[in-house]
Amino acid sequence: MSKRLIIILALAFVVGIAFAAYAEVQNVKVSGDLTVKGVYRNDFDLAKSNDNIAVNTVTRRDKQQDLLSITRVRIDADLTDNVMTTVRLLNERNWNGDSIADIASSNRNIGLGATSTHHDEQQIDLDLAYVTMKEFLYSPLTLTVGRQELRFGNGWIVGDPDTNGIALRSALAEGDLSLRKAFDAIRATLNYEVMSNPLVIDMIYAKVAENSSILNDDTTLSGINANYKLDKNNTAEWFFFQKTRGSNSPAAINLDAGEAAGTAGTLAYSADHLFKQTADIVNTVGARLVNTALKNLMLDVQGAFQFGTYNPRFDPNARYIDALSKAETANRRAWGLELGGMFSLADIKRIEKYQPSIGGCYIYLSGENRDRTGRGDYHGWDSMFEDQTSGHILNAVMGFSNVQLGALSAQAKPMEDITAKLDYVAAWFNKRYERYRNTILSGVSGARQFTMNKNPFIGQEIDLTLTYDYTEDVQFSLLSGWFLPSSSINKGDNTQPQRASATEVIGSMKVTF
Repeated sequence: MSKRLIIILALAFVVGIAFAAYAEVQNVKVSGDLTVKGVYRNDFDLAKSNDNIAVNTVTRRDKQQDLLSITRVRIDADLTDNVMTTVRLLNERNWNGDSIADIASSNRNIGLGATSTHHDEQQIDLDLAYVTMKEFLYSPLTLTVGRQELRFGNGWIVGDPDTNGIALRSALAEGDLSLRKAFDAIRATLNYEVMSNPLVIDMIYAKVAENSSILNDDTTLSGINANYKLDKNNTAEWFFFQKTRGSNSPAAINLDAGEAAGTAGTLAYSADHLFKQTADIVNTVGARLVNTALKNLMLDVQGAFQFGTYNPRFDPNARYIDALSKAETANRRAWGLELGGMFSLADIKRIEKYQPSIGGCYIYLSGENRDRTGRGDYHGWDSMFEDQTSGHILNAVMGFSNVQLGALSAQAKPMEDITAKLDYVAAWFNKRYERYRNTILSGVSGARQFTMNKNPFIGQEIDLTLTYDYTEDVQFSLLSGWFLPSSSINKGDNTQPQRASATEVIGSMKVTF
């Protein structure tokens, strides 16, 4: 069959689908939002020294001052009573932004990770593109296929494909501010609430990274989440998710994480890497309970255990014996715990007009600080696809592993349209690092390395956020943050300590339509 005939048939097929869909459209809704931010960040490398010195010029690359825009346009179309489609376009860019190479260099410099080069700074991307089919073959079953957002619980395990531990894909210089949350996925939802049973079960399969067909570097996510309302005051969740990187195919080639970044690897890619590799597998099983039995108090408790196979070639912090030999794998044995609560003070008469509330959170994630040679179990918690922020600067600099976080927050409305929120976060390493150990704290290959010391206390952060609801559709906000690291980070040597506090101020305007 000739190439021309194939093209004609393909066009006829597409046109036929388009006309059929157009004929069945019952309702179309267009919505979206535009966010403009002004960002000032300083010393996110946590070092006092200047990074780059040119001839007669001193450049502080760790100081960022720029403007950015995030624009989203969404179209929802109801085709029939049970078939709906959603498409959303996204553009993220720094105003008159740098080239992608400069953005990637800047991100690595401040510790935010490398930026993928397949995004043009002016590119409009397909952020959402999925079809939803309700009552698919079975009354409680809803099938969602395509590029969609996946978020379960409070985002502790699954919520964001661009989380710490995975190279950011945003074209923004400040990749951690990206609004990309979509996975290419298939989701089957069994909602038994339609049958008066308080049980909702979600089963998912997502292709997170489909890279070169000859490299052992693809990432997939699969799992199940069950939500059951025990009574009017208690909701329980059970979940099992599996993240797999690489495969066991003998034909697959593994490209070492350090070599891909050009930092930790010692040898360039060569034919010597043509050998069978073992997949890096993270199985996460856990449960969550939300309780609202006491008036104005919400308690949130969850715990999880991780097991599977740890492959150090996917870990930019791993140090193994021979870069030419097959990476020695280990069994995973990691665990995490999260306790949270929020208490409303709105019933106290003297202050009820301010709608005050206070909250707290404690997070424990097991860690592994040894130079890995594949011997013994690996106890480092894998961040999976978390979507949480405990400390705005901490979240940009550090990964979600080997840490204990304690957070307190207070929120109130000093004026009718203004909300003020104050957050305090303190952090500790669960496993101390060796002195002078160079470590990528974010876990993102190619990101900034920090010189470590034996102090387990990481530091503390204070964030203040003011939000002004100008109208129902327009909102202004101002975020200021201050992170004070301890001697555990960038201690350097005793004669030349280089530790510095990190600060940021972010002003933003959001218009929703």
